Amino acid sequence: WYAARHHRRPGWDAGFVARTTAQLHLPYHEFAGTLAQPPSDARQHRLIRLPNNLVAVCVRDPNATTAAAALGVAIGSFADPPELMGLAHFLEHMLFMGTEAYPADNEYTAFIHANAGAYNAYTSLHETRFYFDVANGALEGALDRFAHFFIDPLFAPDCVDRELHAVDSEHKGNLQNDARRLFQIQRTLSDAAHPLSLVSTGNLHTLRGSARRRGLDLR
Repeated sequence: WYAARHHRRPGWDAGFVARTTAQLHLPYHEFAGTLAQPPSDARQHRLIRLPNNLVAVCVRDPNATTAAAALGVAIGSFADPPELMGLAHFLEHMLFMGTEAYPADNEYTAFIHANAGAYNAYTSLHETRFYFDVANGALEGALDRFAHFFIDPLFAPDCVDRELHAVDSEHKGNLQNDARRLFQIQRTLSDAAHPLSLVSTGNLHTLRGSARRRGLDLR
């Protein structure tokens, strides 16, 4: 299991030592101190920091039959501009739609499914998180496709309208969700100047309609 956050915090430098990978001799830093973990957890944990300051926890479990990865980006719906509510959620959708390295819009999903895996993502108020799991032998291929979401996404024009409708469909589905209804009451009662009052999921009106009225390209 591999989880990463591109999120530098004060004090991260303490206890890290320089390392290089065994095969390609690529530089990184590893925490040399003791990581706190429960006594019942026998898995091996490593905390590393890559040259781009992305911090990751690597966990090795020799009994695991699948491999997985997750990445959290410290941007969520609270970062949406008021004139484009749901923009962070729409971006989450578009990252799946092909990259320069893997341009087919179904390349990532097809690879995951072909290797007995699953994937998903979600946009919260403060964070957007992406994750997948696959058969052990497919981790390297899946991780490379996954990484290119954040390196060279295409934001292909022919995928924009399709994903806007997918976002709108999620919004309509949420209208029947009681937990979402309670959250909407909280939003309605919140300060209108606070991002909590905005529509975080987005829909065709807040995204496509608003962009057209302002002459904006959502890409």
